[in-house]
Amino acid sequence: MKKFLFLRFYILFLSIKRISFIGHSLGGVIIRAALPYLKPYSEKFFTFISFSSPHLGFLYSSSNLVDAGLWFMKKFMKIECIKQLTLKDSKKIEDCFLYKLSRFEAYLF
Repeated sequence: MKKFLFLRFYILFLSIKRISFIGHSLGGVIIRAALPYLKPYSEKFFTFISFSSPHLGFLYSSSNLVDAGLWFMKKFMKIECIKQLTLKDSKKIEDCFLYKLSRFEAYLF
């Protein structure tokens, strides 16, 4: 059964001519982080669109409410992606996830 499902998926994948990526907010960053792992399929890449994605991180806000929410999540919830978005996941900026992501080879679509 597994071989049949794999074969069916493989035949479906061969018929795909183009792959497009569309992401909103954190989804755009997740897609960008996944692209280096999808390099074998890069010849099929067609479009990458991200809406309101914090590709440069999130360091400053004009809203005290947003700042308080971020502080609460970093302090009590220990959410790793919040640390990464605020570039607090490492002491050195060069070791932060978003900085490393910015250094990945870009793919031309």
